[in-house]
Amino acid sequence: MVTRRRGYHPVVYAIVVVLLLAGCCVCYAQEAKAWEQAGTQVGQEIIGPDGGTMVWVPPGEFVMGSEDGYDDEKPAHQVRISRGFWLGKYTVTNAQYQRYCREVGVGFLEDSSWGDNHPVFNVNWTEAKAYCEHYGLSLPTEAQWEYAARGPAGLEYPWGDEWDARKCCNLAHRGPQGSTWPVGSFPAGASWCGALDMAGNVFQWCRDWYAADDYYAHSPNTDPPGPDTGTARLLRGGSWHCNADYCRSASRVILDPSDRDFYVGIRGSRTP
Repeated sequence: MVTRRRGYHPVVYAIVVVLLLAGCCVCYAQEAKAWEQAGTQVGQEIIGPDGGTMVWVPPGEFVMGSEDGYDDEKPAHQVRISRGFWLGKYTVTNAQYQRYCREVGVGFLEDSSWGDNHPVFNVNWTEAKAYCEHYGLSLPTEAQWEYAARGPAGLEYPWGDEWDARKCCNLAHRGPQGSTWPVGSFPAGASWCGALDMAGNVFQWCRDWYAADDYYAHSPNTDPPGPDTGTARLLRGGSWHCNADYCRSASRVILDPSDRDFYVGIRGSRTP
């Protein structure tokens, strides 16, 4: 006697397939990293791959540079950031950099000793880049940095157009140990996207090379990447050792990429 195997009804098959597909979607959503996906609103916060908080900076336009600043800030010009990106809400701390040093087997910067929650400093450009790349991040371009600092309104400082020494760590308002403050100490100084310490505390390395003073006159209007070559890299944001002029969002400072100093730190970014 031949026994026939009982088949499943087509409806049952369809239900099984739907459940399998749904399970796959759930697994993918769980595996997808927050920083690999675009944000949904300005200032949205996630925890980045290095354990630091990141904020979402949506695409948009702003006026980069300043007609009232130094020659290399001129001319003020319209720039479009075509893709949104994640940016460190704070600069990288000593604790974060210490963990990185343990992971890659290098020595910590002994001079950066103000405290675990203070910004790491004395990092040169090559080291800052290596830190970011270790976690799948990158240094922001100069245009991305300035856009995150001043926003579509083109503010002079992250918080507005009027200088307020109490809204950041600067020469007139140094930290309790005479230099930096712990990161995030000045919520009133937040930029439009929620990034803190975009003025003062420590300068932050940008990805760009620095060119002659006339670069702004012929740089691309969309996602300017900086010059192809150069001898110095750009820093932004001012520091605990600076006055109001250097804390302006349009202010530009340069340094040899191999140099390190007590007022220079890191802020990472990620473009999904």
